Amino acid sequence: MATGKADDENGGVTHGALLRRFATAVLSNAEDLDEARERLIDAIGESATAQAASIVACFDGLNRVADATGIRLDPESEARGASKIVEILEFEALGAARSQAPATRRDRASP
Repeated sequence: MATGKADDENGGVTHGALLRRFATAVLSNAEDLDEARERLIDAIGESATAQAASIVACFDGLNRVADATGIRLDPESEARGASKIVEILEFEALGAARSQAPATRRDRASP
Protein backbone atom coordinates (compact mmCIF):
# COMPACT_ATOMS: atom_id res chain seq x y z
CA MET A 1 0.00 0.00 0.00
CA ALA A 2 1.49 3.30 -1.01
CA THR A 3 1.31 5.81 1.79
CA GLY A 4 3.66 8.46 0.40
CA LYS A 5 2.84 11.75 -1.28
CA ALA A 6 1.44 11.84 -4.80
CA ASP A 7 0.32 14.51 -7.23
CA ASP A 8 -3.30 13.76 -6.40
CA GLU A 9 -5.07 12.04 -3.53
CA ASN A 10 -5.61 8.91 -5.63
CA GLY A 11 -1.92 8.46 -6.36
CA GLY A 12 -2.66 7.84 -10.02
CA VAL A 13 -4.94 4.88 -9.20
CA THR A 14 -8.66 5.01 -9.88
CA HIS A 15 -10.33 5.31 -6.45
CA GLY A 16 -6.86 5.12 -4.90
CA ALA A 17 -7.78 7.27 -1.91
CA LEU A 18 -10.77 5.05 -1.08
CA LEU A 19 -8.72 1.89 -1.56
CA ARG A 20 -5.95 3.27 0.66
CA ARG A 21 -8.45 4.30 3.35
CA PHE A 22 -10.06 0.84 3.25
CA ALA A 23 -6.73 -1.01 3.40
CA THR A 24 -5.50 1.18 6.25
CA ALA A 25 -8.76 0.64 8.15
CA VAL A 26 -8.51 -3.13 7.69
CA LEU A 27 -4.86 -3.32 8.75
CA SER A 28 -5.31 -1.06 11.77
CA ASN A 29 -8.70 -2.46 12.81
CA ALA A 30 -9.98 1.11 12.69
CA GLU A 31 -13.35 2.14 14.03
CA ASP A 32 -14.26 3.53 10.60
CA LEU A 33 -13.78 0.20 8.80
CA ASP A 34 -17.51 -0.24 8.14
CA GLU A 35 -17.77 3.28 6.73
CA ALA A 36 -14.64 2.82 4.60
CA ARG A 37 -16.04 -0.48 3.25
CA GLU A 38 -19.43 1.06 2.43
CA ARG A 39 -17.85 4.02 0.63
CA LEU A 40 -15.71 1.64 -1.41
CA ILE A 41 -18.72 -0.52 -2.27
CA ASP A 42 -20.57 2.61 -3.42
CA ALA A 43 -17.62 3.54 -5.65
CA ILE A 44 -16.53 0.21 -7.12
CA GLY A 45 -19.23 -2.33 -6.23
CA GLU A 46 -19.41 -5.36 -3.96
CA SER A 47 -17.37 -7.72 -6.13
CA ALA A 48 -14.44 -5.35 -6.56
CA THR A 49 -14.53 -4.50 -2.84
CA ALA A 50 -14.39 -8.21 -2.00
CA GLN A 51 -11.39 -8.52 -4.32
CA ALA A 52 -9.72 -5.56 -2.61
CA ALA A 53 -10.38 -7.14 0.79
CA SER A 54 -8.86 -10.41 -0.44
CA ILE A 55 -5.73 -8.63 -1.63
CA VAL A 56 -5.33 -6.74 1.65
CA ALA A 57 -5.80 -9.97 3.62
CA CYS A 58 -3.38 -11.89 1.41
CA PHE A 59 -0.61 -9.33 1.74
CA ASP A 60 -1.21 -9.02 5.48
CA GLY A 61 -1.00 -12.80 5.77
CA LEU A 62 2.25 -12.91 3.82
CA ASN A 63 3.71 -10.24 6.09
CA ARG A 64 2.63 -12.18 9.19
CA VAL A 65 4.32 -15.33 7.88
CA ALA A 66 7.49 -13.37 7.14
CA ASP A 67 7.41 -11.78 10.60
CA ALA A 68 6.72 -15.08 12.38
CA THR A 69 9.55 -16.88 10.62
CA GLY A 70 12.00 -14.01 11.00
CA ILE A 71 12.50 -13.55 7.27
CA ARG A 72 14.73 -10.59 6.55
CA LEU A 73 15.32 -8.69 3.35
CA ASP A 74 17.69 -10.53 1.06
CA PRO A 75 21.13 -8.92 0.56
CA GLU A 76 20.32 -7.89 -3.02
CA SER A 77 17.16 -6.04 -1.97
CA GLU A 78 18.99 -4.47 0.95
CA ALA A 79 21.78 -3.32 -1.39
CA ARG A 80 19.18 -1.69 -3.68
CA GLY A 81 17.78 0.27 -0.72
CA ALA A 82 14.66 -1.74 0.07
CA SER A 83 14.93 -1.05 3.80
CA LYS A 84 14.93 2.68 3.01
CA ILE A 85 11.64 2.23 1.15
CA VAL A 86 10.18 0.41 4.17
CA GLU A 87 11.32 3.32 6.35
CA ILE A 88 10.05 6.09 4.04
CA LEU A 89 6.63 4.48 3.57
CA GLU A 90 6.40 3.75 7.30
CA PHE A 91 5.47 0.11 6.79
CA GLU A 92 6.82 -0.67 10.25
CA ALA A 93 4.03 1.47 11.70
CA LEU A 94 1.47 -0.76 9.98
CA GLY A 95 3.01 -3.84 11.52
CA ALA A 96 4.22 -5.04 8.13
CA ALA A 97 7.68 -5.74 6.82
CA ARG A 98 9.24 -5.98 10.27
CA SER A 99 12.83 -7.02 9.95
CA GLN A 100 13.72 -9.26 12.85
CA ALA A 101 16.77 -11.44 13.17
CA PRO A 102 15.91 -14.94 11.97
CA ALA A 103 15.84 -17.66 14.56
CA THR A 104 18.83 -19.97 14.54
CA ARG A 105 18.55 -23.73 14.87
CA ARG A 106 19.79 -23.39 18.43
CA ASP A 107 17.03 -20.83 19.16
CA ARG A 108 14.38 -23.16 17.75
CA ALA A 109 15.74 -26.17 19.64
CA SER A 110 15.71 -24.43 23.03
CA PRO A 111 12.71 -25.33 25.20
